[in-house]
Amino acid sequence: MPESQTALGKTRQVSIHERSIRVGDFIVVNGYRVNRTLLKARFAEGGYQAQETAHFLLFTRGVAPRTILVHWFASEEINADIKHFMYLELKPLGLLDRPQHYGEILAGIVGSFFPKDVRRAWHYFGANTLQQFVAFLSTVSTPPYPDYTCIGSFATQYKRICELCTGKTFLDAGCESGFLPVLIAERIPFMTRVVGLDIRPDMFDVVSELARERGLSNVEFIQADLLAEDFARVGQFDTVTAIGVIEHFSEPEMYRVLANLLKITAQRLILIVPYENEPEPVYGHEQLFTPATLESIGKWCVQHLNGMGKIWLEECVGGLLLIERS
Repeated sequence: MPESQTALGKTRQVSIHERSIRVGDFIVVNGYRVNRTLLKARFAEGGYQAQETAHFLLFTRGVAPRTILVHWFASEEINADIKHFMYLELKPLGLLDRPQHYGEILAGIVGSFFPKDVRRAWHYFGANTLQQFVAFLSTVSTPPYPDYTCIGSFATQYKRICELCTGKTFLDAGCESGFLPVLIAERIPFMTRVVGLDIRPDMFDVVSELARERGLSNVEFIQADLLAEDFARVGQFDTVTAIGVIEHFSEPEMYRVLANLLKITAQRLILIVPYENEPEPVYGHEQLFTPATLESIGKWCVQHLNGMGKIWLEECVGGLLLIERS
């Protein structure tokens, strides 16, 4: 029975069932302020084995419900840095054996704050994450991973993209949660059209609402497949970005994606990839990149443009490749 604040400032006992949500194969529980000793004793009575980390209690047993994950994030901690703690603490426990489980557990953690109003929970997640991004982007320099985990790492990349952005139209391919388009529209006010594009529109409603709340009328989100033959129908943009995208494709698919992105790039295409020792299955990565392989991809892009372009490479919490059309 964790405590919860009421509108009058009093605390009341909240049943753990009111802070639980089932997502896929998992039951996720918001255990903020829960008595962990009593909780472990109660689950032990039910035949569960417990494993504890800095932010989680994992309960497992042989019969259903087999897997129950308890977390103790506070409401102000609902942001994208949860992904970082999931990776560090749950992967060693074998809980993130495929990308589907990663997504299910994240959805469970966020949804456990408002199990009866999951959209509200994702709005909190988006607003808190966006606030963190704005704070980092307002600093002189943004410390990269691991000092500021997930948000700090992306903020470092976003800051560099703001510096490299050109023209008045912008598209972020594989935008996922859609934070970069909102930040670009807010920080570069002369942009006439800012678009986030992803094959999964899960967060589009939430991030569109966040953009409206910030008075941004030039931001939109499009569902599209980067491999589609008619991909060019989305239009042309002065700056196109793909951050943490091409590593999710096989090599033949990657070149099809690059060809599609070049079709819609009027001036600059900016790619950012991770440098890893091996492809990370938790994130669904299929390829490895080094500065040399990234340079070869850049040369392929220029060749695809019939030599009418040039490239620039640098490190930016991974590898950054810029293709400039002549």
